[in-house]
Amino acid sequence: MSMGGRFRKLLREKKFIVTMGIETAVHARIVERAGFDFAYVGGYDVSLALLGLPDFGLITEPEMVANARNIARAVDIPVVCDADTGYGNALNVIRTVQNFEAAGVAAIHIEDQVSPKRCGHVAGKMIVPVEEAVGKLKAALDARKDPDFVIMARTDAVAAVGGGLDEAIRRGKEYARIGCDMLFCEFPSADIEYPRRFAQEMRRAYPTLPLYFNYSSNLKWHEFPLTTFEALADMGYKAMHVSQACLRPSMQAVWDYAADLRARGAQAEIDLERRLLGHPMGAHHEFAGIPAFKELEAKYLPAEEVKRKYDGAVGL
Repeated sequence: MSMGGRFRKLLREKKFIVTMGIETAVHARIVERAGFDFAYVGGYDVSLALLGLPDFGLITEPEMVANARNIARAVDIPVVCDADTGYGNALNVIRTVQNFEAAGVAAIHIEDQVSPKRCGHVAGKMIVPVEEAVGKLKAALDARKDPDFVIMARTDAVAAVGGGLDEAIRRGKEYARIGCDMLFCEFPSADIEYPRRFAQEMRRAYPTLPLYFNYSSNLKWHEFPLTTFEALADMGYKAMHVSQACLRPSMQAVWDYAADLRARGAQAEIDLERRLLGHPMGAHHEFAGIPAFKELEAKYLPAEEVKRKYDGAVGL
């Protein structure tokens, strides 16, 4: 079964699935080992991690695809990837779909923003005419080779110039009508009435179409603690991710360690090593797979060469 098929199977068999937004292969492996069913690669996550730049349409298709390929190869769970606006018009979308599918990901989403786009939770978004968005999504559906490769339509109409919730609902119905596999609507705030109404309208028109939800860190969920994953699933959202769920805690941890190292010198490193003793991420050589590679060396390399490499050697 392809990864797209496995992702569809998860959607069929579980009430809902949730994961963490990631940006690198190492974070994908952590997410997999932690027991999540799939991984989500966010455009903002990758742009900030790889380029040090915000989600303003600055990351390119080749950069995203290359990163997605590395992530998909590193794990054995489906990977869903942000494909922004498809990186151009309908003709560009064809190649975008082909490249992401060849990279081994299970699904991508394509949004209806004007290019260059920006983060769905940043002001100043503009959307293309619905006819153009429909054409791009039709091109995406026709471009895939594996019918199980998931094409998700995303609309940013709720908070875009000239948009609104009613426009997002209208677009969602159009994207469903042409056969998109899943719908993803970005919401501007943690006001639960927006996603509730969107889900109600979509389920009324297309009751079997799965909906996707971005549990965005921009929405300050700590102020609305009753908005749980389960509550969103009850509305009809089948899959969701927490945005930048790997990047933000990593940034916080690295900042804190950097400040500690600057202030206390070597003692900061000694204390970090002690905290990592017994932690799942403490044995980073094992996590990286060095023991498995040593087994491959023993299997495929000449025995005398392996003996020379390791007899009397120091290290793992």
